[in-house]
Amino acid sequence: MVFNLIHEKWIWVNRQDGKKEQIAPWEITGKLDSNPIISLAAPRPDFNGSLIQFLIGLVQTTMSPNNEREWRKHFTAPPKPDKLLEIFNSVSHVFNLDGENERFMQGYEPFEGTENRVDVLLMEMPGSNTISNNVDHFLKRDTVTQMCFSCCATALFNLQLNAPTGGKGYRTSLRGGGPLTTLVLGNDLWQTIWLNIISENNFESLGDIDHNAISDIYPWMGPTRTSEKKGTETTPMSVNPKQMYWGMPRRISIDFDDLGDGVCDVCGCESDRLVSHYVTKNYGVNYEGGWCHVLSPHRETKDNIIPLHPGPGGITYRHWLGLVQNDPENGQHPSLSFERFVGKQLDLANLDNVFQRSPQLWAFGYDFDNMKVRCWYESIMPLFNVPENIRLSYESIVSQLIKTAEIIGDNTKGCTKKALYGKNPIRGDISFIDSRFWNDTESVFYHVLNELISALESNSDAIDLKIQWVRSLSKVSERLFDQYSQSMQFSVVDPERVALARRDLRRYNYEGGKKIRKTLGLPEKSKK
Repeated sequence: MVFNLIHEKWIWVNRQDGKKEQIAPWEITGKLDSNPIISLAAPRPDFNGSLIQFLIGLVQTTMSPNNEREWRKHFTAPPKPDKLLEIFNSVSHVFNLDGENERFMQGYEPFEGTENRVDVLLMEMPGSNTISNNVDHFLKRDTVTQMCFSCCATALFNLQLNAPTGGKGYRTSLRGGGPLTTLVLGNDLWQTIWLNIISENNFESLGDIDHNAISDIYPWMGPTRTSEKKGTETTPMSVNPKQMYWGMPRRISIDFDDLGDGVCDVCGCESDRLVSHYVTKNYGVNYEGGWCHVLSPHRETKDNIIPLHPGPGGITYRHWLGLVQNDPENGQHPSLSFERFVGKQLDLANLDNVFQRSPQLWAFGYDFDNMKVRCWYESIMPLFNVPENIRLSYESIVSQLIKTAEIIGDNTKGCTKKALYGKNPIRGDISFIDSRFWNDTESVFYHVLNELISALESNSDAIDLKIQWVRSLSKVSERLFDQYSQSMQFSVVDPERVALARRDLRRYNYEGGKKIRKTLGLPEKSKK
């Protein structure tokens, strides 16, 4: 019996009453009026990130709205499960995980390659070199030896979405290794999916929409566009731009001939069909040529469009510029799907009985160091309804607030370093001070943003809010300095050095200081 990803119940979800269950994709709108699905409930957070992209991609490539009117219709009156089943059935043959014909996210033609254990689909697990050198100290071998079909399908898709560099000829994902994804969160799963769907006409500027073969969207449905030679790159003009949802850089074939039974090492469910191995080969699809994935924020350079990626320290409001609003200074822009949401945000907020709470931004992704996973980061940020008549002023002041936080955050780390080490080299890593500063000031930032809308609507210049912001930042800055400079342990550090560094900190952070005033656009101090 073929395991079909349209018909099988393989996606874990949470319902409003707290019940956890597995559903087929066409059941995402089931019980919307009585007990809707609120969120995904996969056994790993990165799996949730991949599964929501699977569902968005499935909906976008089977039922793209032709215009904003059609988009609004499906938002206010979601299609019933039987209608979704009818729509998804048109591509059900594309989503066979196993079987004799084309297989989901796997090579079209048979090939000989390297056999891997199934745990290598999980990007954080130790590779063959790590195991042979016996240095798998933190993530041990043999913790995942078999996976059920549900976890195997998710892990396979997760790898293709996020593939990092993996050695000679092992291609990275369409957005590079570990791309940052930003999605608008609605009140239920259908809202979250549909809020990130864009109208069909948006794809005209993203590639050649005249490529209509099924393999132009779902690459495993035709001969693999291998990349052994130069000039074999796959660009948005080589295939349909919607292939961005289904990028397949790795040549993989799951071994379904040697299945085991027992318990899945990922989700803990019992199964009589457990996968333990797969085969892979290098020189898969090489995605080049300025792909603009609609679910990722990007940075524009003179010659290219580069998707943003998470870095050490996580995702906080320090990344607001580029994720939520444009950052022209650094050439960074929010994702296209988010920009389209902003264009109709105020209109959606006025709909009756649609939002029980305001939409939020869900940002997530891997932080890679080449092929090594350092961390999985995700964050949820509130989104504010900003009237168009104040948007320019609002975004300008938000930019000032964030840049001021950057200054005071740098002051905090710099003065703490001065207190601890003076002019001596730093012993160890003190980047955690940055993380603490941004995390400890985040709630105040969102409070100020909410107050800023009211201030601008009443024609205020927001000077009082700006001063309140500086003082809040300074208070956190001094508290962190006192904690990390060991200022109460005079037997450990030089008390005079600590006192001088703290004096500098207060002076640098002062709201009347030239740098802070200029950054925030505060008026010049009056001269007596």
